[in-house]
Amino acid sequence: MSQDLTDEIRKLNKRISELEKMLSTLIQPFQKIQDTTSNYLKIIQLSLEHGGLTPDLILPEVKDSISKEIVRVLLDRNEQNISQITELVRSKRGTASRRIVREKINELTRKNIIQKKQKGSLYVYGLSEDVIKKWSQLLGINI
Repeated sequence: MSQDLTDEIRKLNKRISELEKMLSTLIQPFQKIQDTTSNYLKIIQLSLEHGGLTPDLILPEVKDSISKEIVRVLLDRNEQNISQITELVRSKRGTASRRIVREKINELTRKNIIQKKQKGSLYVYGLSEDVIKKWSQLLGINI
């Protein structure tokens, strides 16, 4: 009788362990949904508090409006050449000199906010890994 009881307890423990594994597997998608929802709400809160997801949130050292607009442009469209960046800044601001945009890009490159890459025969500019990491952390996305 004692052996039967011991066997039964072992079977129940095994079954409980199997059920715990199944429950853990079922809970994982809901945890991901909760994390995504939390990140989404964080983005909404940041947008409401700051009037949008602006470079000011992670790059308070970028003071002038043209540099901020260049960062915004590269947030929207990474890896653009100077002409493309100038056109996109011009479309947002109304005016933008290619010479000034180039100077600001060089400053941002020296500060490791933007990085320069050669793509074929052209140079393109994109946000640096540090800036991308800061945005990801701000938004709660682990990359």
